[in-house]
Amino acid sequence: MGETPSLTCRLCGAEYRAVVLEPGERALCVRCDTVLAQGSRLGPDTALVFSLTGLILALPASLLTFVSAGKLGAERLSSLFTGVASLWGGGMRSLAVLVLLCGGLIPLALLATLAAVHAQARLGWPKADLRPLVRFAHALGHWAIPEVQVLAVLVALMKLGSVVDVRLGPGFWCYCAMALSLLIAERSFDFDSSAPAGGSGAATKP
Repeated sequence: MGETPSLTCRLCGAEYRAVVLEPGERALCVRCDTVLAQGSRLGPDTALVFSLTGLILALPASLLTFVSAGKLGAERLSSLFTGVASLWGGGMRSLAVLVLLCGGLIPLALLATLAAVHAQARLGWPKADLRPLVRFAHALGHWAIPEVQVLAVLVALMKLGSVVDVRLGPGFWCYCAMALSLLIAERSFDFDSSAPAGGSGAATKP
């Protein structure tokens, strides 16, 4: 007989028996009222679907034109990582590395990790201990901030719009869709349990 899955409150340490949550339901710690788990409103496969969607969108976001700027007939096309190269060439190497990691590589790593965690259960792959991957995804979540890069581009667009003709390219919109997919995948994933949200993940007192 397998061991009954359990959850532990990250604040007070109280332990609970894992049960299935309905969409939109939340499991709260009876001792300190901390949210232990939450059922996905969009279904148990939400995190997997949006993780894979984000990974697919990452390719055109990296290859297609991100922003174009022109004046007096001259036009310059920029890709997702053009800014990183400019920062590096301008001597701001620490900032360039931070933008590359937080806006590009770490979001991709987080999407791949979330997809791997959910693919095991949904695709019938051999069972393995997912807790290291879940902890890794939780750590990546603090540094994956593609929405900040989207905001920075929009701010630059407003600042430069009166000086040059700035246009957003298809790569930018693919990147926005990727960032949105990552946000939905994160919100649909239960980091307090090794199981995907919408499966086991609620809790009752043992």
